[in-house]
Amino acid sequence: MSGLNGLFGVGSNALASFQRAMSVTGQNIANVSTPGYSRQEAVLTETLPENGRPGQIGTGVQVSEIRRSVDSFVEQQLLNSNERIGQFGASQKALSQIQILFNDANDQGIAAGLNEFFKAWQDVATNPADLTARTVLLTKADGLTKVLNQASSQLSTQRISLDGQIGSAINDINALASKIADLNAQIKLTEVGGQQANDLRDQRGRFLNDLAGLVDISSIEDGNGQVTVFVGVGQVLVTDHTAFKLTGVPDATNNGLLDVRYDGGTGPNTDITSSISGGRLKGLLDARDTTATGLQTSLDTLTAQLVSQVNTQHKLGYGLDGSTTQDFFTATGTTAGTISMALTDRQKIAASSTAAGVPGNNVNALALANLQTASVAGLGNTTFQSYYGAMAGSFGATLQGATRDLQGQEILHDQLLAHRAEVSGVSMDEELINMLKYQRAFQAASKLITTSDEMLQTILSLKR
Repeated sequence: MSGLNGLFGVGSNALASFQRAMSVTGQNIANVSTPGYSRQEAVLTETLPENGRPGQIGTGVQVSEIRRSVDSFVEQQLLNSNERIGQFGASQKALSQIQILFNDANDQGIAAGLNEFFKAWQDVATNPADLTARTVLLTKADGLTKVLNQASSQLSTQRISLDGQIGSAINDINALASKIADLNAQIKLTEVGGQQANDLRDQRGRFLNDLAGLVDISSIEDGNGQVTVFVGVGQVLVTDHTAFKLTGVPDATNNGLLDVRYDGGTGPNTDITSSISGGRLKGLLDARDTTATGLQTSLDTLTAQLVSQVNTQHKLGYGLDGSTTQDFFTATGTTAGTISMALTDRQKIAASSTAAGVPGNNVNALALANLQTASVAGLGNTTFQSYYGAMAGSFGATLQGATRDLQGQEILHDQLLAHRAEVSGVSMDEELINMLKYQRAFQAASKLITTSDEMLQTILSLKR
């Protein structure tokens, strides 16, 4: 190609190239607000020259590549950050919902219930023959049992709710794994044909970030552009165009709550519950199996010691009707969920240390009232209220820590997003400059073709 034909070729190549570059600019502008979109760049290079005299003559320009602007290190850091935000966010939300158990506002909580219960014993000790004081004691004691019952029920409800969220997270993980596997196949098909699958890679990147927010993952990319995704302790979740699954299996040793198992397609499923170390799934598992279970155990310990200490002392006394060796609480109700009143007759409240006939005797009532400040071996040699206060304080510290971790990670995540925006984000100012540049170049290429045509017409007219 030389002479005027060469000029036409150069102009034609330029028109096509600048039109393609303008399309890339338009794609960037259209996706300026699309989450996870990576800015694209039309890479313009010279086409191969042709030999001529006195030397080689250029044949124009071409778009050799549509380059995707990404920083692999930042992308990996964002994956890790999404994993931690998913974990901390799920944990903080679950703990905030459990916090209501320790809300003693308006004297409705466990701490207030304990205080009122022992105060009622003190009132009976002050006037052991007063039937009104005895009635109040039974009311306060019944109220304490109901507060403990409610706390246990709410913890159980929270665990069931968290279990449902765990099941939903597992379903979401499987759905994302399937989408990533499908994109693997599309990317391979596109790039083996020599094209850049930029938009498909962006879409896969978004799914990987969503997946990292749900569960800790690691991934590697092969030479064909396909990612292999691992979960747990190296179990393959996605490879090539195949996605494996996680399943939730009820665990009979954990009240039928779900274990997380890996289904590799062959052989028995593998329990990977204890191997989950990040993402929303980790936060939910910790809240369900560590925090809520730990609180339930502590409440049950408090209840068991309360029932034991009160019943043991109460059996030593005598009621107004001469009754003795009476349980105050139901002896078998030694958990927060099962504690109940055994005594309902105020005459049988054993305030006295002697048989009936000495209504002013308050020795046993005082002993029961003094349990409020007594150190209980079964509670680590602390009082009932100190034990509960330590439990509530420890939970509060855990919640504060989760909130602090989440806030700190969100700050870091914002910094990573800002860094990603510098590398991969779309700048409207830059794109408008590029648009103007390509427009002018396109106009110049058009002028080149027009001028070449005029030159050709001039030559043709010379032959007439």
